[in-house]
Amino acid sequence: MVLRLGDYIIVDRKNSFLPVAIVIVSLGTLCLSGCIATSKEMIDLRDDIAQLQVKLTEVQRNQADLSLKMDTMNGSMGVLTSALQETQNHMSLLSQRLDDVEANISQRVGKLSDQSAPPSVASRMGLEPTPSDLYRMAYSDFSRGKYDVAITGFKSYLEKYSKGELAPQAQYYLGESYYSRSEWQNALDQYECVEKLFPRSEVVSPTRLKKAQCLELLGKKGESGDMFKSIIKDFPGSQEAIIAQEKLHPAKSPAK
Repeated sequence: MVLRLGDYIIVDRKNSFLPVAIVIVSLGTLCLSGCIATSKEMIDLRDDIAQLQVKLTEVQRNQADLSLKMDTMNGSMGVLTSALQETQNHMSLLSQRLDDVEANISQRVGKLSDQSAPPSVASRMGLEPTPSDLYRMAYSDFSRGKYDVAITGFKSYLEKYSKGELAPQAQYYLGESYYSRSEWQNALDQYECVEKLFPRSEVVSPTRLKKAQCLELLGKKGESGDMFKSIIKDFPGSQEAIIAQEKLHPAKSPAK
């Protein structure tokens, strides 16, 4: 502090730095407060990150558990599907045997009632094939491309055993035989019979696809399109649905 008395100047050295000290202390306090505030925010931020990491770990653990459960369910579904398919195969085999037994009984009854028939007729009756043999012969002809003979064989089976276990397959392959001969309308008529007579058969989905293809080949684009859409709706996820989807929305050719 400086005091002026006449020609003399008195300097108070003791108090000359007091205002400066006050300013320095004030600035230090402000800086310290700012540092404290910044440290607290950093601590809060670290806490938030730690909580997020805990939640992320929990989510990852839940995802792992869910994936394990899904794998277990898929494995169980695979086992069930395999068991169901095996059961269906056994049922089909038993039904074929039942058809053969019923046919054998019918033949024996016919023999007893026709004992007065000529020997040639009786011997011919004794050589009549079983239902499963009749179907297998027709299918063998179809596999070898003998479509005319196959058509006769499948028709013979359906005439004699219209309610037999293999009747849906016989009806389907009758349509396939006409389809292989490029007789689209005849094939379509036989495919129609499959859905009409055997609506719960396992050959319904491939039959529906072949109906759509026949309609397309006959130039009935609108009807075939509707048929393809019905396949996607009624048989989602099936191979037939995939083909129908490709028919409705063909993949674009890659640019050259």
